[in-house]
Amino acid sequence: MSLADTLPSPRPSLRSAVLLAVALLAVSLSFLSRENPLVVFPRAWEVDLATPLGETMTFLARDFRIGPVQFSTVTRAIGWLISQPFELLAGVMAEGFSHYRIDAPTIYVPPLPWLGITSVFCLTAWWFGSVPLALWTGGCFFAFAVFGLWESAMLTLASVLIAVIVGSIGGIGLGILGYRSRRFNAALQPVYDILQTLPLFSYLVPMILFFGFGPVAALMATIVFALPPMARVTTEALRSLPRSVSEFGTIAGCSPFQLTWLVRIPAARQKLLLGVNQVIMLSLAVVIVASLIGAGGLGGDVLSALKSMRIGDAVAAGLAITLIAITIDRLSYAVAMQRREHGRADLPWHRRRAFGLSCTALVVASIAISPLAPAVHTWPEALTVSLGRYGNGVVQWIGTHFDAQISWLRDTALIVFLKPTKTFFLSVPWAGFVLVVATLGWILGGWRLALLGATVFLAIAVLGYWKKAMISLYLVALSVGSAMFIGTMLGVWAGLSNRAARVLIAVVDVLQTLPTFVYLIPVVMLFSIGDVPAFLAIVLYAIAPAIRYTCAGVRGVPQALIEGARMSGCDNRQLVTHVKIPLALPTILLGLNQVIMMAFGMLVITALVGSRGLEEVTLVAVARVAPGDGLLAGLAIAGMAIVCDRYVKALNRVIAYHLGLSVPR
Repeated sequence: MSLADTLPSPRPSLRSAVLLAVALLAVSLSFLSRENPLVVFPRAWEVDLATPLGETMTFLARDFRIGPVQFSTVTRAIGWLISQPFELLAGVMAEGFSHYRIDAPTIYVPPLPWLGITSVFCLTAWWFGSVPLALWTGGCFFAFAVFGLWESAMLTLASVLIAVIVGSIGGIGLGILGYRSRRFNAALQPVYDILQTLPLFSYLVPMILFFGFGPVAALMATIVFALPPMARVTTEALRSLPRSVSEFGTIAGCSPFQLTWLVRIPAARQKLLLGVNQVIMLSLAVVIVASLIGAGGLGGDVLSALKSMRIGDAVAAGLAITLIAITIDRLSYAVAMQRREHGRADLPWHRRRAFGLSCTALVVASIAISPLAPAVHTWPEALTVSLGRYGNGVVQWIGTHFDAQISWLRDTALIVFLKPTKTFFLSVPWAGFVLVVATLGWILGGWRLALLGATVFLAIAVLGYWKKAMISLYLVALSVGSAMFIGTMLGVWAGLSNRAARVLIAVVDVLQTLPTFVYLIPVVMLFSIGDVPAFLAIVLYAIAPAIRYTCAGVRGVPQALIEGARMSGCDNRQLVTHVKIPLALPTILLGLNQVIMMAFGMLVITALVGSRGLEEVTLVAVARVAPGDGLLAGLAIAGMAIVCDRYVKALNRVIAYHLGLSVPR
């Protein structure tokens, strides 16, 4: 099917007339009385699905049986299987092992020395990577020890390693099934969409029911949240392989199993690493949220520091999470790209196993030295630097000297931008809103897209979440508009200036590795809680793709078109406004799509700083262990995100078609 075949069928004049008529009708509805059912959705029309859904999930978790086997037994078995490697790794790296006996003293085996663990990771970085990577890894682990974050960092590292391994294996397995069966892959796509847009808090309540409160439930939520990107990347990576790769394996006599695991997967590993990178980043994004149900580690440190307004401590723990993300990402890439050396069977056994023997020797040496030099095992408390204490002092100084200016900025933003926009969204008649959404969908993509938009928002009204949804939508709309305005300006500047590009892309790289909770720290520090810090946190988090995609779009304009414009007499300003920016619009809209999705992702986290939309419902559901409300509110947020995603993609197709360009991917 050609691109033209995918465009909406109505003529431009008809589309404009219909849109104008619908807009006028929607405006006219706002003049009706608030008691009119077309203005405010009547409570009598609402359907309570949260209660039966919650009761169903509670029944599944406690009483449901599959034949003679209780379903809770199955979930406990899965949790036990996942918990064993995690507890082993956490004990080895952070907590140690305790054996309790009634008739004898408790036996405690301490964790490995910090210097031994650091040496093993540095050796791994050098062996598979390079000296700079080894120095970076050693510096990160040294920082964890010096700043008193060692045990928390090792707990987080253990949970992330297990989540990355299990999530990558599960994602690759689903990706292979999707590669082999297009129907299976098509059936999984909406599931992936929901899982990737469902708020983090919505994952936690079912995990508490099925796996209990604690690290295991948090680990399961992390795995489920991080798995879909790996599955999608695996399917696309296998499909993009040249046919000659499979033909070579077949000629070599490979069985289907060997063809998959010994030929296709190794050939696609470069692209599979993109999926692993996403698993790592998403796992670390869940770290702090999972601390709400007992995950502990650095996430627990950040959460407790935010609750007590110890901003310096929160910054220190948040930066440690970022360092772990970068380190694991670089180490995984170095290990995955290591090529197997042939002919090693002829070498002596100690040379074939040199890496493992070297790691063992380092650990044994550190254990042996520990009794003589306790600092080798545990970093001395006297040498620990409290980074958080200095940060807390800086926060107090800022609050003391700039309180008047900060209050003025907060009040101005609230009065001029936030309150009027919020009032507008809350006063829009629900019937007019749904009608406008459906009409826009029909104009952009036909009746299927219109049906999707109308169904999602009508379902939100029927479920009784309309007011909460409008509060969430107003915050996302205002944040996306601000992020796109600022990001597009900066992106155009980066697209026109190499020096600006180097600086801004470096800043974007840093922004995209920071955990979501880190963005709450500066805004809470300056503006306390409420809609203002929530708005600023979303803008900071979502602005990165706006800059990156705009820069890529401006720089991606073909040189031949630029030369043609110059020959036509365009000056530099006209070249930018009439050639580069219009031709970059499809790529900029890809950035808009990413900004929207990231804004919805950050929206949920802002519930912790006082935003009152659907995100608050999901957070309260965690505290009350109310799976019905948590899932339905989460699905409402996911539905709005998916509608925005589909509408922007349809708009991108229309604009690209009229510009005579292909839709970038």
